[in-house]
Amino acid sequence: MVGRLGSMRLADDDPRPKAVQIADILRGAINDKREGYQPGNRLPTRKQLSEEFGVASQTVQNGLEILRAEGLIFSAGNRGVFVSAEGSRNENIRDEIIEMRSQIARLTERVTVLEEGSRVSDS
Repeated sequence: MVGRLGSMRLADDDPRPKAVQIADILRGAINDKREGYQPGNRLPTRKQLSEEFGVASQTVQNGLEILRAEGLIFSAGNRGVFVSAEGSRNENIRDEIIEMRSQIARLTERVTVLEEGSRVSDS
C-alpha cells in the first residue's frame, strides 16, 4: 500500500499555485524515497490525492503533469501512475537535451538562411 503524505498540507499563505505545491510535496516524497514513493511504486489515485490535499482532481492532475514532465512519474494506462526508476529519469533528461540540441541546430540553420536571403535582397 502506498504511504500517506502525513502532515504535508498545502499552505494557504503560499502564493504559488496549488498544483505546484502538490508537485513539490510529491517530489519531496519521491526524492526522499518515503514509504510508498520508491521507484516502481504506484501513487495514490487522483481521487485519493485530491481528498488528501483538499483540492479538485484537476489540480492534482496538473501537479502530476509537472512531475511527469520532469520524468519522476509515468502513467501505465489504467493501472495507474508510478514512480519512475532513477535511471529512466536520467534517460528522459538526456533525451530531452538531445532533442533540444537538435531543435537549436534546425533553428540556427533557418536563421542563417533568412539572414542570407535578407542580405541578397538588400543588395
